Amino acid sequence: MKIEITGRHIEITEPIRKFATDRLERLRGVTDDVMEVHIILTVEKHVRHIAEVNIKTQHDFHHGEEESTDMYTSIAAVLDKVERQLLKSKGRNQAKKRRNSHGDEAVSTATVLEIEEALGQKLPRIIRTHDVAAKPMSVDDAAVEVGDSEHDFLVFRNAQTEKLNVVYKRKDGNIGWIEPEA
Repeated sequence: MKIEITGRHIEITEPIRKFATDRLERLRGVTDDVMEVHIILTVEKHVRHIAEVNIKTQHDFHHGEEESTDMYTSIAAVLDKVERQLLKSKGRNQAKKRRNSHGDEAVSTATVLEIEEALGQKLPRIIRTHDVAAKPMSVDDAAVEVGDSEHDFLVFRNAQTEKLNVVYKRKDGNIGWIEPEA
């Protein structure tokens, strides 16, 4: 990582340089792809201490600027601000990688028989029997039809609401009716 510190109307003393570089070392824990850091320290009217940081990473460019009455406070604040930017950028990049991963790792495909052997039990199978033409009819007509047939249920289109409904034979001998919510 290349670090450059520039002073405008301020002499860059060794304690200021050491403080800035020590604070920059914390950024190594956040991201390892920092290539260049340029810190600009400015004093205006002996009261305003401004610290600017420009960080170039392999994928992005981050900038922060803070002002206070003390140079050390300005440096600490601006490096905290840029650290938050780096964390946010790192999180965004990781989320993007997770979204875009198309199964780079090996995926094992097991047959149903292998899974049944591992579990020690048979898994239920889904067997398509036939297509159902949901005829429009009233609930009463559907109840009569399911009561007279050998099937346990009937799917139909409700003539009043135009929605799919189901009537079925209950274990207690009555007819149940399922209507979807609006």
